Amino acid sequence: MNFNIGKRVQTKLKNRVGLDIGSSSVKMVEISSLGENSSLVCLGMKKASGSVREPLIEAIRSLSGEIRITAKEAAISVSGPSVIVRFVSMPKMRDDELKGAIKFEAEKHIPFPINECIVDHQVLKKNDKEGKLEMLLVAARKDFVMNKVSIAEESGFSVNTVDVDTFAVANAFLRSHFHSPAGKTAAFLNIGSSFTNVGIVRDGVICFARDIAIGGDDFNQAISKSLSIDMKSAEDLKLSPKDKMPDIVECTKGITNNLLDETRLSLSYYENQSGRGVDEICISGGSSVMPGLETLFQEAFESNPILWDPLDSLDKSRDSLNTVLIEKAKSSFAVAVGLALR
Repeated sequence: MNFNIGKRVQTKLKNRVGLDIGSSSVKMVEISSLGENSSLVCLGMKKASGSVREPLIEAIRSLSGEIRITAKEAAISVSGPSVIVRFVSMPKMRDDELKGAIKFEAEKHIPFPINECIVDHQVLKKNDKEGKLEMLLVAARKDFVMNKVSIAEESGFSVNTVDVDTFAVANAFLRSHFHSPAGKTAAFLNIGSSFTNVGIVRDGVICFARDIAIGGDDFNQAISKSLSIDMKSAEDLKLSPKDKMPDIVECTKGITNNLLDETRLSLSYYENQSGRGVDEICISGGSSVMPGLETLFQEAFESNPILWDPLDSLDKSRDSLNTVLIEKAKSSFAVAVGLALR
């Protein structure tokens, strides 16, 4: 598993595929990179249930053919309760000693047997004065990871990287926010179907990561129940409520307040641990464009959230690109873009 979110400068032209296998849709992006310059080759999205294996594989195969993916290596990612992310401090030691110590440190934080997990780590900072290492520790259930790998492989791809959704979003976020001044702290929320990925970055490094078990499907269910309509109609109405705007805001208020409360807890935890506040909040994901959400964030945090575009850092000049999809659903591609930029 590869969790390095640092910039990697390509010395030769190479195409990379980011494959985001979500709980309700598949999103795919192919990016061509040389040095610091990256261009969008193709992208696509297809509805598919992440819980039904064969239709999901068929959806990935179909989508890759429709958008004419050329690269056969893909980066994928995982998230949810089977993935544990912790920021820990350990005594400074040699690399060979660290490899052995990581397993014992991981066992303190992982709620399932260590031998059933894939564990990885990254040194974020070396504090020579205090003799400590600031570490990023990640563990994921082996069967959960390998299931996603096998789905990608049976769909025609070889998997070169398994990442974590929040780190992939951070990768795309840092590329689009490279102009942020030094010392500025930014939080991002990527509102997916089942989970909202929350991350905090400072000086180009991620320093907080968490999944909130609230997503677009929760909003859809609230609308469906309140207005007695099916889930597809609820999702359409969520994104384009027209004269139903007051009804949508009212019936989703409980879900929104829960999301805001969990976000507030995350930001408070970070502030208490680091002694620093967050300077800006940026949101992406399919439900980030839900009418009224921006206003509620503004009221809760007394500042306007930034709706950021994961495709912003990419050259999108190719004539073959689906410009309608780019304009309509660009916020939904944060994970896929972050993976393809690895």
